[in-house]
Amino acid sequence: MTAVCTKCGGLHGQYDRVCPACGALPSGDGLLVAWLLSSENLSDEAMARVSDRIRSGEVIQPSERQLRQARVALGSHLSSDPGMTFGQRVGLLLTSLFLTPLVGWALWVGWRRSRPRAALEALALSLPASVMFFLLIPIAGYTWNLFAS
Repeated sequence: MTAVCTKCGGLHGQYDRVCPACGALPSGDGLLVAWLLSSENLSDEAMARVSDRIRSGEVIQPSERQLRQARVALGSHLSSDPGMTFGQRVGLLLTSLFLTPLVGWALWVGWRRSRPRAALEALALSLPASVMFFLLIPIAGYTWNLFAS
C-alpha cells in the first residue's frame, strides 16, 4: 500500500502512519482524507497528481460523499461500528451512576465521528444517569436532611 501525505504531499507506506518526510500523523477526519489519498482508493497516476497538488500548496477537501465512503471503508459508520462491549457498557453505567456521568458525555463527544454506534450507546447510558445524578440525588439529600433534623 502507498499513501500521499495530506500535509507535505510525500509518498509513504500506510495512510494511518507518520509521514517520514514531515512527521504528520492523520487523525479524525484527516484519517479519512488520508485513506482517500491512498492506493486503497486511487491509482498510482492519480496519487502522483494529488501529490503534486499538495506540494503546490493546495488543500485537499473531499466532498461529504467521499468522506462517507471513507467512513464506511474504515469501519467508522453506524452500520459497521460494533459499538461497546457488554463490559464497557456496564462499566460506563456504573461509573456514571456512582462517580460522574461526565465520562459518558466525554466518550460521546470523542466517539461521534470515529465510533458512531458506541457514541450513541454512551449517550443513551449517560443521559438517564445524568438526570439521576444531578436531579434525584440532590433532592434525596435535601429530603434526608429534612427528616434527620
